[in-house]
Amino acid sequence: MQFILLSSDLMLMSAAQGAADRHGATVAVVGGAASVAERCAAEPIQLVAIDLRTQGLDIGGVVRQVRDAAPQAVILAGGPHVQRDSLAAAAAAGCDEVVTRGQFEGRLDAPTFSLNELCAA
Repeated sequence: MQFILLSSDLMLMSAAQGAADRHGATVAVVGGAASVAERCAAEPIQLVAIDLRTQGLDIGGVVRQVRDAAPQAVILAGGPHVQRDSLAAAAAAGCDEVVTRGQFEGRLDAPTFSLNELCAA
């Protein structure tokens, strides 16, 4: 399974790579929306995980680009629980799942969780 993480947070990148390694997945970490669309068009991406704290993020634009390039991809967005507007914007933009930051990392690496299960949901 291949997935993309849109983030510039080094700790989140490390957590995503660890989850990918433990679940036999491949993760590509990108820092900008244009890179997400390019990767989705070039590779069979099953999951796009979006860090809502990414600088200059236009969540609506990213979701549209992902849907155009990889309509099969599940879009998971996560951000701080205190940034309710960002979480609401992600839900309104059409993300498949919107969670808080702690849930975001946990969602990628729960002991009973498989990235493949998220994509099948």
